[in-house]
Amino acid sequence: MHIMDNMSQEVMKVCKEFKFCAGRCCACCAGCCNGKTCGFNVAVEAPPGCPIGYVIQRPSLCGDHLSILDENHETLLKIRGPGCSCGSTYSDIEFNVLSSDETEEIGKITKQWAGYVQEVFTKADNFSIQFPMDLEVKTKAILIGAVLLIDFMFFEEQQTIHQQRTNQRR
Repeated sequence: MHIMDNMSQEVMKVCKEFKFCAGRCCACCAGCCNGKTCGFNVAVEAPPGCPIGYVIQRPSLCGDHLSILDENHETLLKIRGPGCSCGSTYSDIEFNVLSSDETEEIGKITKQWAGYVQEVFTKADNFSIQFPMDLEVKTKAILIGAVLLIDFMFFEEQQTIHQQRTNQRR
């Protein structure tokens, strides 16, 4: 994902990789993903070519736990998702942004329910992100990368899988 300013200059880049372990996809394996050998992750560059941080999937039964890392792979924040029901509700879905030791909630990322028509018949999604005003700018940029990864992991992939199944039935 290339993020541009008002002058059409690329100011930030979010690069997604998908890794495999033991020759099989393990994005949904219960607890096997560690972000280094398998699972979903993104690198955030600002400006492009200059890594400022990473978002990696952490081990969890539903794969909805993420870590926000700085450019040295030190944990800055953690994100905890709503659990396995994440794509099946008709309401807002919240991902809590926590301190690195998970003792304090400092913000949240919310996938906002846009209504049945938009959710079912379009690929458009609405997200909001809340964080402290005094959070470091680099960390805010990495959280934007986390929003894009959350969208891909839990909402875009489900639509793609649903579309593939529908096409196979035809």
